[in-house]
Amino acid sequence: MDSFMNLAKQGYAAYEASQSDVSKTGGSEYNSPDNRPQGVSRPSFNHDEVVQTAEQHGSGDSGMFSHAMNYVKSNTQEHEEPIDEEHVTNSHQEAYERGNAGSLSAGSMGSAAALQIFKQFTSGSGGGGSKSELISMAMAEASKLFDQSGGAASGSKQDAVNGAGMMVMKMLVQSKMSSMMGGGNSGGLGGMSGMLGLASKFM
Repeated sequence: MDSFMNLAKQGYAAYEASQSDVSKTGGSEYNSPDNRPQGVSRPSFNHDEVVQTAEQHGSGDSGMFSHAMNYVKSNTQEHEEPIDEEHVTNSHQEAYERGNAGSLSAGSMGSAAALQIFKQFTSGSGGGGSKSELISMAMAEASKLFDQSGGAASGSKQDAVNGAGMMVMKMLVQSKMSSMMGGGNSGGLGGMSGMLGLASKFM
């Protein structure tokens, strides 16, 4: 897990540096209308833009990605359910280091795809890095991983895409909750600091 934590810290440090380069004032990421913390605020996405981007980069039709976005938006209670970081990390290793994504459930495959995109974005190889682009690319990655693996051990391609979208939303929401509570090491969120460190650059 050490390398995972280091990755998160590096991603956040790179984000801090990029923020200073564009001369934003401290805390400016909270100033956009859809991002002001009021209780547990949820990231807002341009639905059509997300679906279009996912369709361009993924291996599914717009209906699949639109359904996934509706699933993510409607299941708000899941946004705050604790992420099993060890399980997600293991799923990612199984899919991307061992090439055994087909042994995973569709939901785990989606989580692994989401983590892969977070890693790409925080390492600077994932593009612009907006929240909308992040969730688009995660769902697209899940659809491609499902096809490349010849399917999942259980569940459908839609389940994989849903899982990727939900994992992105959970990481974004819980990252914001963590920062509002005084950082990733406070309260019960301490163990989450690795993945939340990755997510914090998109807040």
